[in-house]
Amino acid sequence: MRILMTILAATLIAAFMAGGMGEAVAGSKKPFSATAVQTIKDQQVQSGTIFVSGDDTRFEYIERGRQMVKIILPKLKIMRILFPQDKLYMEIQAPVDAPTSSGGAKTPCPQIDGLTCEKVADVKFGEFDVQQWRQHHTPSNATSMLWWEPERNMVVRQEFPDGRIMQLTMSAKVNFGGREAERWDMSLAEPSGKITKAYQLVDTDLGIIVKEENPTMGMSRELRDLKVVGSVAGWFDVPADYQRIEAPKTPAQ
Repeated sequence: MRILMTILAATLIAAFMAGGMGEAVAGSKKPFSATAVQTIKDQQVQSGTIFVSGDDTRFEYIERGRQMVKIILPKLKIMRILFPQDKLYMEIQAPVDAPTSSGGAKTPCPQIDGLTCEKVADVKFGEFDVQQWRQHHTPSNATSMLWWEPERNMVVRQEFPDGRIMQLTMSAKVNFGGREAERWDMSLAEPSGKITKAYQLVDTDLGIIVKEENPTMGMSRELRDLKVVGSVAGWFDVPADYQRIEAPKTPAQ
């Protein structure tokens, strides 16, 4: 029963890797390892060791007092969850929002079914030369405009179909954990006039977000003790003596 409950929990906590810090580090220019820490107001701090090479991520953490390993391979569309203490693992479909690489991309268009992109113009955004793009999502019939800075492979402004506007402004160059980073201040303006502010630090060598903080939501994520490595041998493999088990088809089951 205990291992079953752990399996169920493992299938429900993909947000930290897929939609959280995992999204921020996808497409790193160089392989690295680090301690990923997420803090949310009134919630327990989440942390673990993250290993990243291109799109692929490995996350080692403790869940319900047990060691866990989560491996996400977006190009193969699979996620592996390993239970080291029991030498068991399961393989399921990667979350639909699993991070994919933006490093070296020529467009700001993720490969999503029903999403089409069209470049509108080359324009200026403050001191930066950027590209203006139109995105259209056919299933929801939603169109948004975005301004993409191709050197950093990042969206610096986006106008959403519901009237929200997101904009980033580079405010400073800083030292974070002994590494050079750019601070980008972000604002999200809603049609009602409400504005939410946040910021993120982008590692200039790796081209990834190493810290993001949203004071309004009381949320922060960061990578500590980051180490660039030359070899990733074995990071995303399942040990030969592990036995594969089937994942529950639904939480209820």
